[in-house]
Amino acid sequence: MIALRDAMLDFVADLRAAGVRISVAESIDAMKAVAAVGLVRRRMREALATALIKEEADRAIFDEIFARRFAGGSPAMREAHRSRGGYAGVEGTSGGPSDSVTSPAARDRRDDPEEAPASATTAREPSPPNRDPVQESKAQKSFDSAEPDDGEVGESEAPGGAAGVASSTDEADAAMADADAARDRSDADAESDGIEAGRAARLRTIERLPFARYSEVEFEAARDTLAALKRRFRIRVSRRLRIAGTGRIDFRRTIRASLQHGGALGDLRFRARRPRHIDLLILADISGSVNYASTLMLEITAGARDCFRRVRSFVYVDRLAEAGFERGHLAMTPMLDLYARSDFGRVLAEVWERRAALVTRATVIVIMGDGRNNRRPARADLLRDLARLSRAVLWLIPEPQTRWNTGDSAIRQYARAVTALIPCENLRELERGLARVS
Repeated sequence: MIALRDAMLDFVADLRAAGVRISVAESIDAMKAVAAVGLVRRRMREALATALIKEEADRAIFDEIFARRFAGGSPAMREAHRSRGGYAGVEGTSGGPSDSVTSPAARDRRDDPEEAPASATTAREPSPPNRDPVQESKAQKSFDSAEPDDGEVGESEAPGGAAGVASSTDEADAAMADADAARDRSDADAESDGIEAGRAARLRTIERLPFARYSEVEFEAARDTLAALKRRFRIRVSRRLRIAGTGRIDFRRTIRASLQHGGALGDLRFRARRPRHIDLLILADISGSVNYASTLMLEITAGARDCFRRVRSFVYVDRLAEAGFERGHLAMTPMLDLYARSDFGRVLAEVWERRAALVTRATVIVIMGDGRNNRRPARADLLRDLARLSRAVLWLIPEPQTRWNTGDSAIRQYARAVTALIPCENLRELERGLARVS
């Protein structure tokens, strides 16, 4: 089988050198076709042509190279037909050709127009003078173990030949099974790579889409791709808030310790690093203009609750309600009227009344909203007092900057009271803004 495989590889290489386009998969199909039809020359030629030739213009090149590679002078083909003739009882017991029966190789060569007529009258031809006995022996062993065609094996087949055919059949089936398994694995890997590439492309597209252009379709697509953002945010926050065993180098203690070693700075001393305990207070506007952005922000931060000591989430329109997620949906207590007129000044008054339970020196207040207060009192003074009591106040605004301070927007008054005003027009900017929480 090794000699047959090498002959097939050389044949495919000759076709490629002649300009015929043949892929690796087509080469494997050609080997399977030969294993299926057997080593009868005419059937082998048509099977290879079916597997390898895609354009009619390449058939002439194929026939020419096939005739050159697998002609009657080919030692492998002659030895294969010789061994088949022995199995079928064509040759006598003395090993000489039979006078009354023509060998299968001769019958097959009569059907081929490119064969000379003289080659069809004898069952065995003399070896060319330049034949390599080592290669001939290898070819003989290879084709003796190949599976014979059903139409050429007689009823008087020898027991040893049957064992050889069964062994060759098992080897061919195993090789075909291995090739099929390899192709299935490659197809599965390619499909998996395609799925991952498509998921990454959708994530990049939805990350750059502005919240102002969201509809229900885009919102559901953003929620489907939110798992990667949750994971990145959780890793980033946990890395920043991680408690390290050592802090910065304490130079004074290090120099004093070096005096014990003659001034060599080999014993470094570090300052103790205190853990960072941060409480998170979220105030999210869920009115129609920023509802999508606020809901996505609440979902992202919910995935990193374990990174903070305490997290309190509230939503508001004209009053305050505590928020959470139940079965993937936003739940609020008490229920809010989503069609009410926004009033962030009133919300700030409610937070100020509950400041003792909500705000400490370790609290980071995160506000999501567009600052449009329907021309009602902004109460920026309360926001300024809350900023003094807390660690920081970060305002995430999903509205485009061209619309800031236009119409009923009071964002200019709030901007003076907060620690940072962070634009977040899409998911990517929202992730970067939330990263500043830690």
